Amino acid sequence: MYISIYNLELKNIVNIDVKVGDRVELLEMEDTLTSLQKGDQGTVSNIDEDEELIWVDWDNGERLALLMGIDKYKVVKK
Repeated sequence: MYISIYNLELKNIVNIDVKVGDRVELLEMEDTLTSLQKGDQGTVSNIDEDEELIWVDWDNGERLALLMGIDKYKVVKK
């Protein structure tokens, strides 16, 4: 699945190739109610393009979505 993400800081479209089963690493998240920190990793379990959410089963046991265009992450293993 190929997803386009609008990056508010750069004011342009960034294409990110992420799919269910990919391993991702958190770079930045503005959610203050989670224990996730920069560098935490997890596995993409679902992608909801309509809601612009990338659901991740994090290695710390949390299941929390990344917000496309807001949260920053990188794919570490496909």
